[in-house]
Amino acid sequence: MRKFHSIILLLSLLGICRAQEGKVEQSYRRSSLYSIMLNTGIKYSNEMEQVFSDFTVPDKFNDHSLGLKSIKDVSKLEDKRVPIERFLYKSQLAKRMVSKWFSRDKNTGAFSMELVAERGNYNASLLDVALARSTVRGVAMLSDAGEELIGNTFLLVNEISYIDKESNAIAAAAIFGTIAAVAGSVGNAAGGSNAGAVADLTKSIADLGSNISDLVAGFSVKVTSFLYQLEWNDSVANVFYTNYYYDKDNIDAVKKTAYENDTELFRLKFIGKQTVKSDKTSLRGVHTNGDLISKTMQRAIDKSIVELQRENEVFRVKVPINKIVDDEILVQIGLKEGLSEKSRFEVLEQVVDANGRTKYKRVGTIKPVKGKIWDNRYMAVEEEAENANLNYTTFEVVSGSGFYPGMLVREIKF
Repeated sequence: MRKFHSIILLLSLLGICRAQEGKVEQSYRRSSLYSIMLNTGIKYSNEMEQVFSDFTVPDKFNDHSLGLKSIKDVSKLEDKRVPIERFLYKSQLAKRMVSKWFSRDKNTGAFSMELVAERGNYNASLLDVALARSTVRGVAMLSDAGEELIGNTFLLVNEISYIDKESNAIAAAAIFGTIAAVAGSVGNAAGGSNAGAVADLTKSIADLGSNISDLVAGFSVKVTSFLYQLEWNDSVANVFYTNYYYDKDNIDAVKKTAYENDTELFRLKFIGKQTVKSDKTSLRGVHTNGDLISKTMQRAIDKSIVELQRENEVFRVKVPINKIVDDEILVQIGLKEGLSEKSRFEVLEQVVDANGRTKYKRVGTIKPVKGKIWDNRYMAVEEEAENANLNYTTFEVVSGSGFYPGMLVREIKF
């Protein structure tokens, strides 16, 4: 009987299976990310906030966004952690992130294991059984889910500022002015004005005049990203499962009130911050001012994420090997993730230990092949950038053997 349960546990825990017919299912366990903007009220902040509101979480993460896309800070404090962390506590954002993990019903307060099961490739009924068997913390499967999923939930707060250059003032005013005008027209349209005015207000870069095209291309921003991680450990899980958790079939008003009144248990801990400046923006593929701002901001944020991952191992993502063709290893990561010929990655095999927890064992290392690094940066295809249509980066083996599609790779320092 014990052997049977071990097999079931193994099958429920494994997030990656060997590929069939050269393809791999994208069912690996991603970290989860919620990205918001810090609007400090400086020049053009509102326009950049409008553009940021349309950004999505990078596809190497699960999207753990809530409704809030930005927070405002007009305190002028030099240390932005102070207003950020004041807001995090006041809004109880960490608890709201936990509520999302367990699909909490706003009316009844009931929780569900469905999202945990979906993201972790677990069997939801097995998680329910595991929870029912222990009023303390649950069996190893619940601990595994907490360590692997909930504990790898991150918040990224992005302070974005336009780099104001006197020589670029005319171009900047024209670029941001269009964004502001479009925003105003959208509001007017909602009140019954002619919605077609929005289209008329969207200027192409060419409309700004060839004499300032170089200034437009020099448009740049600075991004300071503050990284936080949701605190989830045995102690937090113990209190949550024991004092607060109940499902829709076991409504508990006492637990509901207790959860809503708890302002101390759930926290976001600061991991680090990174400041980057955007690279020079190519105008190829850019047709509107909105395109230019989006391209510049998104690439700068991606650059910041790369630097945060290099400095903080806990934030580094693991991605699967997609294909192996004639000893060449194909993985869907590229310039967006900061790859270069100098990059090195470890290859990890996912295993389950004797306690039923997921572990990762290094089985080798690989490096990108020169000239075969995928340009997957934002709008690279529209830009017609070299290698934008590769769809994969090709790697070669540095050490190890026996690799197969579905194994995970993660960048390492060397």
